[in-house]
Amino acid sequence: MTSHSYSPVRELSEACRSGAATNVIYGLALGYLSTIVPVICIALTAYLSNSLLGYYGVALAALGMLSNLPVCLAIDAYGPISDNAGGIAEMCQIGEHVR
Repeated sequence: MTSHSYSPVRELSEACRSGAATNVIYGLALGYLSTIVPVICIALTAYLSNSLLGYYGVALAALGMLSNLPVCLAIDAYGPISDNAGGIAEMCQIGEHVR
């Protein structure tokens, strides 16, 4: 979504002509648009689980969504560590087999 061929990018570049504040506000608005689908999915999940099983269903749905949290945290935490280790190995001119 950073190519000039996408309409949000062209609209944001037009908003930049009027000033920095408009650029920031419009950029935030475009960023918030990317959360519409996940919010709708979470709302539908909560509604359906409540209508089918009551609060027990909501608890099960929340538990299912929260079960992804450790995986995401592990990936986010391990990424910079492995990147730094690769950079150190590259600066030390260690062979490709190490990385």
